[in-house]
Amino acid sequence: MKCDHYTTLFFTVTSAELIYFYNTMILTALKRLFLLASLALTVIPCSAQDSGKVALQFLSLPRLASPEPIELSIGEGKTITVEIPSNSLSKVYNVKLQSNWIFGKSTTNKKDEPVFDIFGQAKALSSPKQLILLIRKGEKKSDGFEVLVIDNRVSKFGGGKFLFMNMAKIDIAGIIGEQKFVIEPSKFTIIKPKPEKPGARVCHVRLFYSKNNKAKPFFSSKWPLSIGSRGLIFFYHDPKTKQLRYHSIRDFL
Repeated sequence: MKCDHYTTLFFTVTSAELIYFYNTMILTALKRLFLLASLALTVIPCSAQDSGKVALQFLSLPRLASPEPIELSIGEGKTITVEIPSNSLSKVYNVKLQSNWIFGKSTTNKKDEPVFDIFGQAKALSSPKQLILLIRKGEKKSDGFEVLVIDNRVSKFGGGKFLFMNMAKIDIAGIIGEQKFVIEPSKFTIIKPKPEKPGARVCHVRLFYSKNNKAKPFFSSKWPLSIGSRGLIFFYHDPKTKQLRYHSIRDFL
């Protein structure tokens, strides 16, 4: 009986100690996991923590001396006002990624209810950096815009590259360095030309337009090549004279 009593007591006490020890180990492990998770969050880059946000820059054409800002929808009932310069890219705006980039003006209807008049929109990209071109359809913002969204990452449009955008109503062709290209209306292409000679920092550029199924030259020059800058070239018809024009911007990275 004594043996049974002490055996029972021994196993009773030991079981309690094991349960206590087991629970202590679990709590300790959970605390360590929590600490590791907290430390991991502190070292995650801000860009990863704000993965839902993208960096936007804007440019409007044809060029104006002082283009008026425009509203960009960033969610249900939310807008921000963004600058849309013509002679340089705008500052960077960090906003939450939307399915579409919608531009317009906040106003009210006859019932004094808030509404958003849409002047132009385009499908957003998944890229964390996007360049948005707003192409005017008339003299006033309310005349509307064509909206073009371009992947603005350096890997896609970086130093030493040229973006050619054809907003004219005719085909545009060109030779930059040794590379030839043709751009149809409302299309664009990005080219990274090679220097004419090894180590050279310029390339020869020749541009043509299509007339009666023939290529007519209208521009010839040498442009600088640099990994620290990129070029944006836009072709369009002047709204007043109807003549073919081009507008170029050198953006330093």
